Amino acid sequence: MAGVGIMLTLALTGCGYSVPSDMVAIHVGEGPFEARKVKGCKDSSTRGWMTNDTYEYFPTNEREWDASSADDADGGRFEVVTEDNVQMYIPVNIRFTLITECEVLTDFYNRYARRYGAHFDSDGSYNDEWIDLLRRLIKDPSENTLNEITQGYSWRSVWNDPDTKTEMQVEMQDQLTGSSSLIEAAAKGEFFEGITVLLGKPEPVNPNLAKAVAEEQTEVAKSKSLEARAKADEATALAQLAVSKAEAAKQRAAIDGYRLEGMSAKDAMRAYNEAQLIEKGGNPYQPTYLVGAR
Repeated sequence: MAGVGIMLTLALTGCGYSVPSDMVAIHVGEGPFEARKVKGCKDSSTRGWMTNDTYEYFPTNEREWDASSADDADGGRFEVVTEDNVQMYIPVNIRFTLITECEVLTDFYNRYARRYGAHFDSDGSYNDEWIDLLRRLIKDPSENTLNEITQGYSWRSVWNDPDTKTEMQVEMQDQLTGSSSLIEAAAKGEFFEGITVLLGKPEPVNPNLAKAVAEEQTEVAKSKSLEARAKADEATALAQLAVSKAEAAKQRAAIDGYRLEGMSAKDAMRAYNEAQLIEKGGNPYQPTYLVGAR
């Protein structure tokens, strides 16, 4: 009976573990006669029963730092400065996977997760301390990297040139995954892998800059429209002048057709007018009456 009592006591005071399929666990010994220390790791989809020990879960699936203006974002947009000293907001999404190989994960747990108090529940949810940890190890070095890159471009290129944004995105990912990664430097070790970067639409911190450019573009469009209209009006005027000249030449040719040898231009004009009047049913040869004549 005493043995049964002891087993019942252990069952009531102990705790077990059941590691989800998308997580691993750090096994932490916390017995009454031992110091708190890591005893190893538990793989995904494993379970067991241990007395007094605890199990800290960590995800094996992809995680992210969402720096945007969304309500559920992890933080605000990155703020950077261009080569012409203009402050810009850039939305950034950084995806990564925590390295869960036991030795690396144990080092990460001892140096950061335990110190910050970061904790995951078995359903994958996490506390605010995890966000604080990522702010130091992911967000800050990534924002510094993007700021250095942005200083190589003018603000208009950063703001409105898709090729520039693509170049910056590729360069940022290369730097964060390279041998001189600021993420590794900040963590003093390699704890993340599969890092990918996606940049959103940059905007100047001062909205009046974008407004000024829009107004400038509007004025340019107006100027080009007026210029095109002036050219069209000029072309129309030249065409009308050409028509008038052609009509005048045609009329002169018609008048010259009534000009007989030795006839003056005035008489030729009179002959032409008389012909036009006759053609319309008129009679240019009206009788002449002499007053007082018999």
